Amino acid sequence: MRYMALCFSFVYVLFAYWQINDPDPIWWMALYLIAAAVSFRTFRNRYSQESLIILSILYLANAINSFQQITNYEGFFTEGAGISMKTINQELAREATGLCICVFTFITYSIYFFAMEKRIGIKKDYIQTKNVPSAITQPISKT
Repeated sequence: MRYMALCFSFVYVLFAYWQINDPDPIWWMALYLIAAAVSFRTFRNRYSQESLIILSILYLANAINSFQQITNYEGFFTEGAGISMKTINQELAREATGLCICVFTFITYSIYFFAMEKRIGIKKDYIQTKNVPSAITQPISKT
C-alpha cells in the first residue's frame, strides 16, 4: 500500500503539471497537489484518518458538481483531434473523472488504514500508560 501511495503521489504531480494550460489552472493544480501531498504523507505513514474522510467528501462534492454542469456528454476525446479540448463538456467530464480518481484513492487509503488498525488492535494515536509515572496514576491520598 505504501508504494501504491508513492506512485499516486507522482501521478497527481503529473496531473497538476497537465493543468498548466487549463482555463483555471490554479484551482486544479492546487487540488491535485493536495492529493499528491496526502499520498506522499500516506507513503510516509503520517496519515490522518479524519483528513482522508473530509477530503473524500469535499472532492466527491466537487466531482458531483462538475458532473451536474455537463449539458451533453461528449466523451473525453474529440474524433480526429485527439485529447485537445473542443467543448466545455469534455473539460467538465475530464475534471470530474480526475476528482473521482482522487476520491477513490482517499477512500482506499482510509479503508486500508482502518483495516490495519482493527487487525493490529491499536490506534495510531494510542498512548501507552506503562511509561507513565505511578504518581500520576495513583489517587492522591488525603493526610
